[in-house]
Amino acid sequence: MTRQGFIRSCTGLLILIVSMGLLNHKALAAADPAAHKLDVVLIVLDQLRAGQLHCYGNPRLTSPNIDQLAAHGVRLDHYFTVASWTSPSFGSLHTSLYASKHGVTLFWSPGMPLINKDIPTMAEDFQTHGYYTAAFVDNALAGFDLTGAGFDEYHPDYAKAVNITQRLGLGANAVYITPTTVEEVLPWLDQHQSQPFFLYIHLWEPHSPYNPPPEDDIFKTDAYPYLHDTGYDIAHAPLLRLAMLGDQKAIERLYQLYDGKIHFADRYVGKILAKLHSLGLDQKAYIVLTSDHGELMFSHPKDFLTADHRSLYDTNLRIPFIVSGPGIPQDHVVKGLGSNVDSAPTILDLAGLPPLPDAEGHSLVPMIQGVRKSINQYVYSEEDVAIPERSIRSTRYKLILNLWTGKEQLFDLTHDPGELTNVAEENPAIARELDARLRAWMEENEPSRNVQRRRWKIYTRPEEKVTVDDQTIGGRFLITGGDWRSDTSPQSGNYDVGCFWSTGGSGSKTAVWHNDDPMIGKYNIYVYYGHPSVGRLATNAPFTIATDHGSETVRVDLNQHQGEWNLLGTTVDPRYVELTNAANGAIIADAVRFVRVN
Repeated sequence: MTRQGFIRSCTGLLILIVSMGLLNHKALAAADPAAHKLDVVLIVLDQLRAGQLHCYGNPRLTSPNIDQLAAHGVRLDHYFTVASWTSPSFGSLHTSLYASKHGVTLFWSPGMPLINKDIPTMAEDFQTHGYYTAAFVDNALAGFDLTGAGFDEYHPDYAKAVNITQRLGLGANAVYITPTTVEEVLPWLDQHQSQPFFLYIHLWEPHSPYNPPPEDDIFKTDAYPYLHDTGYDIAHAPLLRLAMLGDQKAIERLYQLYDGKIHFADRYVGKILAKLHSLGLDQKAYIVLTSDHGELMFSHPKDFLTADHRSLYDTNLRIPFIVSGPGIPQDHVVKGLGSNVDSAPTILDLAGLPPLPDAEGHSLVPMIQGVRKSINQYVYSEEDVAIPERSIRSTRYKLILNLWTGKEQLFDLTHDPGELTNVAEENPAIARELDARLRAWMEENEPSRNVQRRRWKIYTRPEEKVTVDDQTIGGRFLITGGDWRSDTSPQSGNYDVGCFWSTGGSGSKTAVWHNDDPMIGKYNIYVYYGHPSVGRLATNAPFTIATDHGSETVRVDLNQHQGEWNLLGTTVDPRYVELTNAANGAIIADAVRFVRVN
């Protein structure tokens, strides 16, 4: 036998041994379901972009404890969420259905109909097969109404926070949720170590705002080391404001703070892992760590000049998936495509349990075992909030479709992993093939337009008035074209302190205001601007109201009616308001208000 042949034989034997280890567990579980169950611990860190973990390539030592978990298990390198924000992603995590299929694609309020009760969930499958199930959840947008089915215990730690920031206000004294949650998890493990369990832990951190405590703010350089963002408005997010103006030092500092917040969250993951080890549970449990989405962090300033997780670029979609436990190879990296719609099938398969009957995802256990290199030829993602988009990706190419404009972007990920160059024109055959597959997927998963509209009316009903200011969470205000300037003078009469402004020109600079959820029905639309000292103001500033049915441009004299809400028009089903600098003087981008009529 040649040396190469010997190596291949040994490699094949190793794969067979690993596979038999996992399959033997499944056989034992089937023979005696009560006696041989392995515990499962699923840890989800909110808004954790994979590339910011050290084990995923970040040169900063952001995640020593998560790195150790990866070193003792398998890390999936090309794992992507089905949606760029919390609710649809968690719905898919628990049901293995794409968001369009399980139906939760918009922001919601308690009491709204969410996932249909006859759709089985991962926790229900564990519960049915004799596991004790418990959840500790930090984010209200993934709370009990969405993820509570099938849990014997559900601890809504988000109930202790008073707003979406999970903190007591927007001031400098941050109150973090993760420490409290972990303090509850540790004694829970002491009390339940003798029974088979499925433990689901959803930690809020490292979600924005980017406010690590001092002991974790360890990646400082000369990039604004004295600045911190503790909220989202002008007073508490100076770095966001500077970044919107293109200040690269501010963006660098935001990354440092984000990495510090990851380091903070990693410390508490370490506490959970240490407790599991001290109890010997890490030898009889599968431990899975993942996230719901990443964070844009100003990576695409041409169309999404925001830190927030809007759009279907990979900085939002690429998330970690790490698994360790009995029979799992150590320090192994899987390169095949995975999606968080595959999470429930994979976790259930590891535990030796049957798949969810309507699952759209696949078990990735064969890739984890090393038996197969790939399972998914394509993965899909979607977004209905902000600007609706759909995407499809193969191992090399990715196509993003804007549902409003029909514009398609094709990226060659081998040569352009940052998705900065649209190569659709140079590769028409590839674009057509991916477009056809994406539209077939949409046809299979999405409801009819009438059903979707009825559903959306329920979700958007509480929003009678929506005000979008020039600095806000969620990327609801976007500027493009560069060379914008900021005014935050109290004497300017701006709405809530600040505005952006630009000189008149060719129309290459734009400001766009839109809501997160769709606006369905009839709306009055108002614009607000103050009187900043910026020179001659335009008398013909072009505000365009775009709707589902067309668009209309209204010319506004910015020298008139300053410091008050001015009616732009009344329209049905508005999408957004856009201002360009195709004007005879300076333009002001401040605030827009959408008010539902009747």
